[in-house]
Amino acid sequence: MEIDAQLLLRKYISFSLGTWLNAAVAFFTTPITTWLISPGDFGRAAMFSTVYSIAHLVSLFGTTNAFLRFYPQRTEEERLYLLWSSLAIPLWIASLLSVLVFLFRDAVNAFLVGSVESNAHLILILALFAGIFQTYNVTLVRARGRGLLFSAIQAIQSLSNVGFVIAYALLVRRDFYAVLYAQLFSNLTALTFGLARERAYWFPARLNKELVKDVLRYSYPFVFSGLLWWILTWTDRFVLRLYVSFSEIGLYSSAFKLVAALNVFVTGFSTFWAPFAYEQYERNPENKLLFSRVFDHVAFSMFALGFLLLSFKDAIFLLLAKPYRPAAQIAPFLLIFPVMIPEGIVVARGIDFSKKTHWFIVSNGTAAAFNLVGNFLLIPHLGARGAALSTGASFIVVFLVEATVSQRLYPVPYRFKKFYLLLALFGISAFCHTFLQSEILAIASSVVGLFVALELYKKEFKNTFAVAVKTLKALLKR
Repeated sequence: MEIDAQLLLRKYISFSLGTWLNAAVAFFTTPITTWLISPGDFGRAAMFSTVYSIAHLVSLFGTTNAFLRFYPQRTEEERLYLLWSSLAIPLWIASLLSVLVFLFRDAVNAFLVGSVESNAHLILILALFAGIFQTYNVTLVRARGRGLLFSAIQAIQSLSNVGFVIAYALLVRRDFYAVLYAQLFSNLTALTFGLARERAYWFPARLNKELVKDVLRYSYPFVFSGLLWWILTWTDRFVLRLYVSFSEIGLYSSAFKLVAALNVFVTGFSTFWAPFAYEQYERNPENKLLFSRVFDHVAFSMFALGFLLLSFKDAIFLLLAKPYRPAAQIAPFLLIFPVMIPEGIVVARGIDFSKKTHWFIVSNGTAAAFNLVGNFLLIPHLGARGAALSTGASFIVVFLVEATVSQRLYPVPYRFKKFYLLLALFGISAFCHTFLQSEILAIASSVVGLFVALELYKKEFKNTFAVAVKTLKALLKR
């Protein structure tokens, strides 16, 4: 287990360096942005990101899953055709969506930014194509196992994004266009860097009709689960748009920046865990103790970090401009998302191993319906805090469904009692931080939660610390 833990940590570090830098840049970018543009403009930028994300998801059509699945099975010559054969489908769908956006540009602009006199629809079209190419840029690098290049591309995209935001706001105008153009040009910058290093796969463009058909057949089921996941994660923004102002949407979006601090660990873990788990399962399907131990280590790490962020949330939001500081009371329940997802990634592997992936549609669909109802019930009374409560609770639903199903398909001796105890404490602490007026009681609740986590997972804490120190020393010697 110790050797496996060191291997996991080395892979995690390789693929996470760029993610860590992204988090650091985002941590400092958000306060800068709040000083440059108003909450209303921040809300408009958030609505643009919402529409962009669904257009991007629909256009990809699950083809990146097919690319990652087929890449190790193909010869080197076939791989040269696989990239463009996979890209053909997203580019065709994006072209169709772009025509619709242009034809209905007045309605699109009114929804995005509240004015028909805008070129937001054109930025959306350009950003969509840039985003598709950039997604395949990093997907190719992941498939080739080039962790450091993956991190370098992420770092370039993050740094160029903040550079464009500041330059546009200071030299042109301090409004939401700074964020929109930054998203577009940072994608193009990172894409250019990746193309230069993997040019053999990109140029010349090669297409194989049979590969296109194979990609299409494999990909389309992922569209349904992907759309349901999108509904789950973005419903709150649409319902907020119906009931509250752009300013409150801006506060809600800025609250996610606290979530981003934990997402750095989620992204790095999810990037490499699935292929590692598949490899371990193929070697020895009965080695279930590995999954149980990884679950315990991940549960301890995420809850400990979550309680720490709750304790220091008010200090973190002091970095934002004064109009944004009420977001500190919106963020606590949103932290449930990054706390729960890594554990879900571990326990849900039984669904993958048994090839019963339709259960992901069930879990995402159940949680999406729960979140939709919750948002309509809570937002009219609690505003953005209600959206955060509903969204956080919906990710608990995802975990419950996937854990229950996975245990039936591939039973693993997970120690759920400790996990659910910490989850209950985290929910209580999030409630205190959201609704109580006493900061002392709120902070006390998260400090108690942290100490309980340390007590329940003493062994995991010692092991995680020891392996981390040993791995970092080995990396420094290199």
